[in-house]
This record gives sequence, C-alpha cells and structure tokens, in this order.
Amino acid sequence: MIFPVFSVLFLLFHQAIPSVSGVEFFSSIHEMTKVFGYEQKMVLHMQKFLSDNQDKLDFLKARLREFENERNEAREWGPSYFESPINKYLLNKRLTVDWQRVENLMATSTGEKPLTRLRKFRNRETMPDKKELEGAIDGLLRLQYVYRLKAKDLARGILDGVDYGTQLNSEHCVDIARLALRDQHPRLAHSWLIEANDRLTGGEKEEQLKPQILALLVQAKKELEDFRGLNDTYQELIGIQSASEEHAKNYETFLNALSEKALLNESKPILEHAPIPEEGEPVGEFQAYSLTCSGHWRLTPKEQRHLRCGYVTETHPFLWIAPLKAEELFQDPLLVLYHDVIYQSEIDVIRKLTENRLMRATITSHNESVVSNVRTSQFTFIPVTAHKVLSTIDQRVADMTNLNMKYAEDHQFANYGIGGHYGQHMDWFYQTTFDAGLVSSPEMGNRIATVLFYLSDVAQGGGTAFPQLRTLLKPKKYAAAFWHNLHASGVGDVRTQHGACPIIAGSKWVQNRWIRENDQSDRRPCELWDDSLATYAQILELNKQNE
Repeated sequence: MIFPVFSVLFLLFHQAIPSVSGVEFFSSIHEMTKVFGYEQKMVLHMQKFLSDNQDKLDFLKARLREFENERNEAREWGPSYFESPINKYLLNKRLTVDWQRVENLMATSTGEKPLTRLRKFRNRETMPDKKELEGAIDGLLRLQYVYRLKAKDLARGILDGVDYGTQLNSEHCVDIARLALRDQHPRLAHSWLIEANDRLTGGEKEEQLKPQILALLVQAKKELEDFRGLNDTYQELIGIQSASEEHAKNYETFLNALSEKALLNESKPILEHAPIPEEGEPVGEFQAYSLTCSGHWRLTPKEQRHLRCGYVTETHPFLWIAPLKAEELFQDPLLVLYHDVIYQSEIDVIRKLTENRLMRATITSHNESVVSNVRTSQFTFIPVTAHKVLSTIDQRVADMTNLNMKYAEDHQFANYGIGGHYGQHMDWFYQTTFDAGLVSSPEMGNRIATVLFYLSDVAQGGGTAFPQLRTLLKPKKYAAAFWHNLHASGVGDVRTQHGACPIIAGSKWVQNRWIRENDQSDRRPCELWDDSLATYAQILELNKQNE
C-alpha cells in the first residue's frame, strides 16, 4: 500500500499598494519616489519575515528530506515495507507527533493554503491519533515481552532474527521506555533506556534528552530494586542537571530509607527478561500463554508419539471420494488441524464481504462487552445467508466435525495487524455471562466446538497457543483447527484455554465458526460418567486399583 506524498509548500505574500483617487504614480516623479519608499519598507518587512522564519524553513526542509527518504524507501520495498511493526510504528509517529510539529510551524498566514490542505488530511477519520501511536508502541513491547526479544535488536530493526533494516534513534527508545514504565514493565523500560543512552550521538537536542534518560533510569532501577545502580544514576543526573527542590527532597528521602538495605545488597545485572520458570514453579496465565507462543513450552517427543495424521472419511459419505487431510495435535481434549479445507476463490469472496465492515474487536467479560488491550484486532460478523460461499463452508464444517451447523453463530472474520493478539481465553461462556444477558440467542446453548480457519499465512508470529496443552499452532493458509470447547457432560473445558500470539510481521486473517450445543446430542452424546471430573483413562486406572 502506497500512501500519498505530502508536499510542504510555502507561499510568499504580495502586499498590494492601495490606490489613491486622482493620483497617477507613473506621471509624477514625486509620487514614484513615494512608491519607491513604500517598496523599500516592503523589502525591509520581507527581509524581517525571512530572517524570523529561516530557522523554521531549515527545520521544515530537513523534515521534508527525512519524509521523502522514508517514502522512497517504502516504494522500493513495496508492500513488504509495512510487514515490519517498526516501520508501522515510525509511520504512526510521523503522522502524529512529527506532522503535528510541522503543522504548528506552518500555522502562519504565509502557510494558510498548505496548512488547510494538511489539516484536511490530518482530520480524516482514517488518520491515526495519539492513541494509535501508543497502540503501536504497546505492540512493540508486547512482541518484546512475549517472544523475549532484545531492545538492542529491535532498535536495529532485527525482529526475531530477521533484519528489516529500520533503525530507531534515542528519542524513539525513550518514547518506548516511558510507555513501558507507565504500563509496569520496568525490565523492558530499563533495556530501552540503556539503548537510548547508547544511541546518543551528541547535539543540542540529544543533550536535552540525556537528563530525561537518566531520570527514567532512576525510576526503572527503583522499580527493580537496583539500589546501588539507582544511587549511581541519580548522582550522574544531578551532575549534569540540578534537581528541583521537590525532586531533590523526594530522592533524598527515598535514598535515606533504602541506604541500609542497599548496603546489604550486591549490585546485580538487570536481566531484560525474567528467567524461564523451572518445572513445578507457579506460572501465571499470561506468562504460560507467552511461553507457549515463544516455543519455550512444548510437548516432548514422548508425549507426541501417539499423535496421528491421515485422511478422514467416516463423518460423511462424500469424504469417501474427497477425504480430508487431518493432523492430530492433542487427543484429550481433541485438537485437530485440517489441511487445505478452504480455497482461494472463497477467500477472495470473504475479503469482499468484509470490506469496510471491520471494527475494533471486543471481549465479553462477566458483565459486559468491552474494548480491551487483551484483544487487539479488527473483526466483523456476517450471517450465513449473506453469500452462498458461507453456506458451502458450513457444509464443509459439518463434514469435518460431524456436528449440526443449524445453530452455529454468524461467521466471524478477524484481522490482526501490528503486534495484534488475543490473550488467553476460553471460547465457551460462563454462566454469569448468560445471566448478564450478554450471549446472543442463549436458547441455542453454549459453544460446544470451535473451527478456526486460517485465511492467510503470517511471515512471523501469529500462532494459536494452547498453554495447558503446551501446543502452538502455526498459521497456515487454507488450514482449519477444530476442538471441543465443552466436556461431553456440557461443562466448559478449561484445558481449551487458548490465545492468538502477537504478529511479529505480516497480517493475519482468520474465520471463526462457533457451533452451539443445541440439537447435538445425537452427534456427541454424553458419556456414562462425568468427564469434567475424570477422563475415561483415569476411570480405567481407578478400576484397576480397586480390583
């Protein structure tokens, strides 16, 4: 996608000399001398105007060169330029912070016409705002945390081993660190501040940046309880910039309170990421999701040896002549990946159906549906009656799952972009969600199963993680994952907790088919035992022990 070029134009004004009734300037030397005097004053005013605005023009010319260089680079790369989240972040920063500076400088009568044009672009609904800029930074931090990436590599444009050739400067690193501190990621903030300091190259602007870096480092070291490092950094800070009376008092109180504790602690290197937890060590849900996304949690070869792959023919007679290619990823609960079950012609239709219909995705909490950083994607729902392709896909899903599609929800389509993800969650609804009236058509029951179609490949990241199963599905275009959300008894299966891992590079399109439990008893009957309390294997083992 190529964005339009913004040309910065400056028009010098021409001040007309007012005519005086009955006076001919060309026929009178005296009047011509007056006019010459007026012009001399105009020249002086023009010289003053140019003198006052020369610094502004030099700044704008420098920004114009930078913007043109970025655009030329983007044209050479083509669409792949925006597969890098760093390029997307820089574009967001230009269209928010940098262009705001340009607009402020151009806000004079001489720049009224280009300013009006610029504002027309900036006020479009499709243009990013400050929240979009924060979202871009948040996406970078999420990639860094989940995939355990290094700030030094990210600043060099290296994302999980792939060099995208885009560098971040000290100011960019400080912006990212500031947001990391705000969102309580002191380790990540510390790494970005160290990188910001290493990237200082001198100059008046960066001399002003140095105190900011040190002040934020003091804050990060405080959060990380690096007491000696905090003291050293603070002394360096006040060595180049006198602290205000309030800040000096706060730091003095803080350092005095920690002086004894600091003496008892050796200064240790601050790790950019927390150590990988040992086996048996308690792990939070988001950490488990992150470790699965990054590949640090996975099944052992011994645990995988019973998994099978092959052709499915038994769920429908049609499959005798067109069997489905299936790959078993987990047995209990059942998790299957079907290959080549949707076609490019169908995806083309879907993309047309979703055009201009996507909106920010929400999550359903116990009491309401809300926009949340837990889920950063765009989505839309489309009924099966919208196009015959959707009913064809539903018939294929019925063949795959042996479930009744009569009570399936509308087709959901989702797109994940920069750092886009959906944190760990279950597809099935809690009873409190039903009670709050947040489930559409509750008479259809809970979501008995999910079929997730992958409508695109993803260059890097974007897998589907099942933390409790220690299983990661890599996105593969034309494939579809299938799993049961409920036990056969109808109780929600917590083992099916899953999440969409952040996109490192590329764009991810998926289609969800959520199947409700109504009228499925003949397709998936209850077991003779409560399988939410014990598996069949556990019951057999218990019977052996009782014999």
